Amino acid sequence: MQEEPKIEDVMKAYMDNYNLTQENFAAQITASLVNTNISRVSVTNWCNGKSSPNTDFLLVCAVAYEDWRRSWAMQCLKVKLPEVFDSGVVEFKLPLAG
Repeated sequence: MQEEPKIEDVMKAYMDNYNLTQENFAAQITASLVNTNISRVSVTNWCNGKSSPNTDFLLVCAVAYEDWRRSWAMQCLKVKLPEVFDSGVVEFKLPLAG
């Protein structure tokens, strides 16, 4: 039986794939968001499984960004709310810029 993915798994995958430190990740995840600041400590806690990104924040990232940050947010949402996203009732179909 396969273990369910965790937020820390998603974090590790994106940080490794984009060669980001926790500080870089914190800066990039809020780069274009007004009145939003995510600290390196928050990212550390997400990486260690002590906490997870706020659902509302993830939704904002999923809508505001069109790059890896959107994919990251959507993967985190699926991990946090599998009953919603795996049920087929809710689908994320956001247009890409083009």
